[in-house]
Amino acid sequence: MKLSDVLSDLQPLAIKGSIDWEINNIVYDSRNVVEGSLFFAWKGQKTDGHRYIEEAIERGARGVICSEVPAWPTSKETTFIQVKDPRRVLGKVASVFYGYPSSHLPVIGITGTNGKTTTSFLMKHLLATQGWKTGLIGTIYYDTTVDRIPASRTSPEGSDLQQLLFQMLKANCQAAVMEVSSHALEQGRIEGTEFRIGIFTNLTQDHLDYHLTMEAYRRSKEKFLSYIQAGKEGEGGVVLNIDDPQWSDLAEKLKGRVNMITVSAQGKPAAKLKARFIKYDRLLTVILAEWEGRLYQLHSPLLGRFNVENLLLSIGGTLLLGIPLEPTLGALESFPGVPGRMERFYAKDGLLAVVDYAHSEDALLKVVLTLREIQSSGQIILVVGCGGDRDRTKRPKMAKVAADYADLVIFTSDNPRSESPERIFEDMKRGVNSSKKIYWIVDRKEAIRKAIQIANPGDIVCVAGKGHETYQEIGGVFYPFDDRLVVKECLSLRA
Repeated sequence: MKLSDVLSDLQPLAIKGSIDWEINNIVYDSRNVVEGSLFFAWKGQKTDGHRYIEEAIERGARGVICSEVPAWPTSKETTFIQVKDPRRVLGKVASVFYGYPSSHLPVIGITGTNGKTTTSFLMKHLLATQGWKTGLIGTIYYDTTVDRIPASRTSPEGSDLQQLLFQMLKANCQAAVMEVSSHALEQGRIEGTEFRIGIFTNLTQDHLDYHLTMEAYRRSKEKFLSYIQAGKEGEGGVVLNIDDPQWSDLAEKLKGRVNMITVSAQGKPAAKLKARFIKYDRLLTVILAEWEGRLYQLHSPLLGRFNVENLLLSIGGTLLLGIPLEPTLGALESFPGVPGRMERFYAKDGLLAVVDYAHSEDALLKVVLTLREIQSSGQIILVVGCGGDRDRTKRPKMAKVAADYADLVIFTSDNPRSESPERIFEDMKRGVNSSKKIYWIVDRKEAIRKAIQIANPGDIVCVAGKGHETYQEIGGVFYPFDDRLVVKECLSLRA
């Protein structure tokens, strides 16, 4: 494909050089440049891509799309295209380069603070049981159904996203399910992507180190609406969790303007799909749900009201794709779960350990309250920390939830990154005003070991914050670390 072909929908500020040449690939990392590459450079939060333009040209880049054309002399063979926002343009250009993959493949996007990963795994599972070959893009991995790649971020960069969708098309996928982060929306990473369905989970405090205010965070999520386009046959639309006040208000605004299914785990009358009755135990959740005036019984191994929300949201997504409700009900019971999301491990003496990704005040509260609901006797022992180089305002709030709602708390390190764990502890201590026994143990493995060591049969130990992660970032170094493996090891040592 020629450079001139991918520029048709752009409005460049300036073009210097020929646009009549074949593009071999599209890259934003100079280390991945090959002969004939089109290289994108923009100013990021940590580095400026313009610094790598010369290296990209030396490696064979034939063209550069950037916001600032360098003043230094360059080869006449190199084409420079100046645009206002190269990062936002990247997805659009890549979409053209890969043949507009999302226009040939129904893409289901899921956004919200919590629940994105579980809802995306549920959607993929429900579609698979109905014979739909489905790709997945999200926090844990990118799965084209041919290759499974560990995820570097929840929503990939624009060119990577279009390449993944293209690979799914080549693999004859019938749908793609994708987690859409607020960062991706704000930075334009999903430009060039059409979404058949948008699912909105909830909106609670997170990422304020980036968005600064909850209002800005909400606006970034609502931007997702502009990317949702119903299919030619009328399928598609929006699924909203109206138990969340933010999305309840949005549902009112969208009424009559878009095909929409509203859901409620609280049984709100306004919801089209709602839970009428919920019963939990340590192994199973039973839900009596109402849809179009009829009641249906659902069984799921997932625990907690927040997971009932995720179940209803995923069912809403399948309904918008034209799949009847009845065939999906049996599939819920066979859902294998999500790595590091309320993942359960049992000791022989009856101790239950749970590993979860909860790393915000709201998510942590929901996890502890869920464990309280299924707990018949014994204590809830919570191991949790807060990440470094992230929103400091949520640290005392998370610590307060832990101290107020768990029976015994062990505060520890999460991913301290460039911060000292002791400084993070100081922020957390501002939220703790409890007479309960509280431990402060910097070493995360030692904290988990302590929790399982002091627990009695019938107790529940919850290790929160890192979930599926297989590393711990300390001082810029990624050390191998997996909460689940540590929990298994400690459980095996119990007498």
